[in-house]
Amino acid sequence: MKKIGLLCLILITTCVSSCEKDDICVDGETPLLVINFYEFDATEETEKAVTKLRVVGDGKDITVDTVIDRTDLKTISIPLQTDATSTTYNLISNSATNDADEETGNADTITFNYTTEEIYISRACGFVIHFNELTSTLAADTDNWIKNVEVVETTVENQAVTHVKIYH
Repeated sequence: MKKIGLLCLILITTCVSSCEKDDICVDGETPLLVINFYEFDATEETEKAVTKLRVVGDGKDITVDTVIDRTDLKTISIPLQTDATSTTYNLISNSATNDADEETGNADTITFNYTTEEIYISRACGFVIHFNELTSTLAADTDNWIKNVEVVETTVENQAVTHVKIYH
């Protein structure tokens, strides 16, 4: 009887000690930059959707996959480059293509500058990047649909807040 009890104790100890922690990551994503669009001429701050908005990375041929292409949007969330200190986007209002498959909308170019900081989350999640000292530059052209860009949060740590306000 003592041998059976000892055997059971050894089996239970072996089973319990062989368990490992779950490697499930729930808090380990690099945050996206959140941009809200507002009416430029309003006396009070009023959200205003951009008509048929298209967002394309500068020098890229495809649209950003975090934004629904050519829809009327009041807010967007876009990624910043983690291996650089700036990211440039073309925001296109009234986006459409002609018969020659050329973009006919009004494109404005915005560059976001920042510093990056690696933050260790856990063994399962690894590192995420936080973006600090965020600034923006709007390229001037003859037909800017964007009237003003305001950075309201200079640190991008989460996606629960608006980081940039664009007035049009």
